[in-house]
Amino acid sequence: MSTNTLIYRTVDGREDSAIGFVDAAGQIYRLRWGEGVLVGRVSRDGHLFCKTAFDERELGTFTVDGRVRSHGLFEGGELGWVDPDGVVSRGGLILGEDEVGRVEGPAVAAAAAALLLFFLPEEAELARRTR
Repeated sequence: MSTNTLIYRTVDGREDSAIGFVDAAGQIYRLRWGEGVLVGRVSRDGHLFCKTAFDERELGTFTVDGRVRSHGLFEGGELGWVDPDGVVSRGGLILGEDEVGRVEGPAVAAAAAALLLFFLPEEAELARRTR
């Protein structure tokens, strides 16, 4: 049994292959060419941090029941949640409710937070830059 929690992204109703994972120590990795590249970490008390060039930056928090809260997106606030079956949804007052991925493994709340706070905003920023 794996100690990693895999993170899958859903695009246009179809699930992509795994884009990253959270390991047993709380380290967040992006999958590139089948290898894990360290991009951040989660703390035991539910905080998510991303690596920067010289340090790290806190992006938000998550609860054991899977609620994710952002510190920066849209002035901060509730960003989404993970269902008991691992489906990750983004939603709130500003955003419409939307299934954005799935997580699988022992640390579903941490992996859902990584998807909502790190992977999706990074993807959106990359798309914005290429336009």
